[in-house]
Amino acid sequence: MADQDQDEDEGFWERVYPVMFSPDRFEGAFEEAEQLLELAGVKGGRLLDLCCGPGRHAIPLAQAGMQVTGVDLSEYLLNEARARADQAKVAVEWVREDMRKFVEPRAFDVVVNLATSFGYFAVQADDMRVLKNMVESIHDDGVVLLHMVGKEALAERLPLNRQPTRERDGSLLIQRVEILDDWCRARSEWLLIRDERAQRFVFEHTLYSGRELRELMNWAGLSDVQLYGGLDGRPYGPGAEALVAVGRK
Repeated sequence: MADQDQDEDEGFWERVYPVMFSPDRFEGAFEEAEQLLELAGVKGGRLLDLCCGPGRHAIPLAQAGMQVTGVDLSEYLLNEARARADQAKVAVEWVREDMRKFVEPRAFDVVVNLATSFGYFAVQADDMRVLKNMVESIHDDGVVLLHMVGKEALAERLPLNRQPTRERDGSLLIQRVEILDDWCRARSEWLLIRDERAQRFVFEHTLYSGRELRELMNWAGLSDVQLYGGLDGRPYGPGAEALVAVGRK
């Protein structure tokens, strides 16, 4: 998605928004916000939510007392975020920018990138540039927290051809995941059937193992990188829900 034409990207978000950002996912973000702050070891200060989307985590993080900046490339998602922040009566700075370009040197106490928003670029050098920007944007004892689908956790769940699910808006969602390039990339295919109309969406992202992500974060200037199997702090091992990496500058 990150390297699609911008008009196509906006259309994608508008069509999949009801499925990708269901009410349940917004409700669950409040607990996740508390958990990630505990993992990061911060209780206040400036926080950058990179690829913030519609503010699913940025808003509860602001409600928890953080001074939040949310960055995303999608104007559609940012408009949704602004409306939700106004409704919640919280102040969040919303910035429309490409994650490869956004950097504010030594401005933040913590940078978070959540829900597998890291790794969508076709060229890994772009991922490395993004991570470098994150590290440059935190002060000398700042924290970077990444949350994504890990290679090992995904392998446990394969084959991942999920049964069709009925969404709250009445649409039917069929998902299929294919592993590419010797476990370097994953291609996700969504078939969304709504009002007797079928829409197909395909997007790819780079897969990182725990070791690979730790080494990349070390390369970018982060030390003491700790790996977890979820925002609840469980070990990154069998039964991991996700790959969460926390590194300090």
